[in-house]
Amino acid sequence: MGVRRWDTVIVGASSAGLYTAYLLASSGQRVAVFEQHPNISPARRTLIITPHLRRVLPFPFDEAILHTTPIMAVAGPTARAEIHLVEADLIVERGALIRLLRDKAQGAGAEIILGHKLVGIEANGHRARLVFRDRKHNRQEVALASAIVGADGVFSDTARFTGIRRPPSVPILQAEIDLPSGWDPKRVQVWFDRSDTRFFYWLIPESERRGVLGLVADSDDDIRALLVRFLRKRNIEPLTFQGARVAMHDPRLRPWGRVGSAPVYLVGDAAGQVKVTTVGGSVTGFVGAQAAAEALIKGIPYAQTIKPLKRELDLHWWVRRLLDRLDNEGYDALIRGLTPRVRRFLETRTRDEMAGALWPVLLTTPSLWRVGPHLLRGWRPGPKPSSRWRDEYEVGSS
Repeated sequence: MGVRRWDTVIVGASSAGLYTAYLLASSGQRVAVFEQHPNISPARRTLIITPHLRRVLPFPFDEAILHTTPIMAVAGPTARAEIHLVEADLIVERGALIRLLRDKAQGAGAEIILGHKLVGIEANGHRARLVFRDRKHNRQEVALASAIVGADGVFSDTARFTGIRRPPSVPILQAEIDLPSGWDPKRVQVWFDRSDTRFFYWLIPESERRGVLGLVADSDDDIRALLVRFLRKRNIEPLTFQGARVAMHDPRLRPWGRVGSAPVYLVGDAAGQVKVTTVGGSVTGFVGAQAAAEALIKGIPYAQTIKPLKRELDLHWWVRRLLDRLDNEGYDALIRGLTPRVRRFLETRTRDEMAGALWPVLLTTPSLWRVGPHLLRGWRPGPKPSSRWRDEYEVGSS
């Protein structure tokens, strides 16, 4: 059984994990990424990502961009509105982006070790001892690390072995389709229908002729039937399906821990770094990676570096709680309340840059107050953010 030593071991070759590896290796750390699969070839999945990604990643990623869409249309049963974005959203192929991040991480000096599944973590002096199962040779291998980053998704083994609470998750399913006749390939469409889901359906063009149509649901049980029914209503034939489970942020999550003296930080889906309004986590996962890397490079608490991201994600969590109280009439009222002022705000601010600016706009727009009765009708007591998180955060616990 071989034993190797690293400054940081990253578990999971996800996009957030590979970006963390790139940042740490670029700073001079000895970094290894352990991935349980035998190769880095993720299933094809079309993502819509805000242009804020260009300001987060320090290198171009044009080879991963399939298309751009400057129009976001939203619809309820009887109301509809269009948002014309100043900066177009990016339609990205996830597999191409991950392969680019793999190359960047390796180019910076990170080692990527494939076919190794994490089976245990324990303290070992000032380091953590990680035990992996080498699936190809059916043997155990040991890595000693001064720090661990868990980037192994919503069902994170890193979290399980270190006692860190894992985030809740929801299923998403989308069908690859030919765009309907006459569809504007620059327009993304979102439909709200509370009789089917508390979230939404979407159609995202990925070229002039092709796109994906999908939905977010609370349960795997009926998601395929709902999507197929929605497609049939619109005479759209699915070509193939793309599915996943996506993490959901919760303000009470503490995506860090410790094994002996070694800090353990979770990033991406493992940390629930996902906007629960849109169930989008690409940019927020990369920001989480930056925060984890900064904490390790500078020797400061992750709870401190992650503060701006938590603020953004908490805002989306509160908005999601309000949206969950709306019925179809409430969504129609909300859409009709999108005044020119509100639309200008949505056109100029990406969905990853809402903190500190969204509430003043919403609370000073009288046309949106008509949504109030629907919110009160749908009021259901729910969990509140824990003051313990805030107390621990303020003292800089890592």
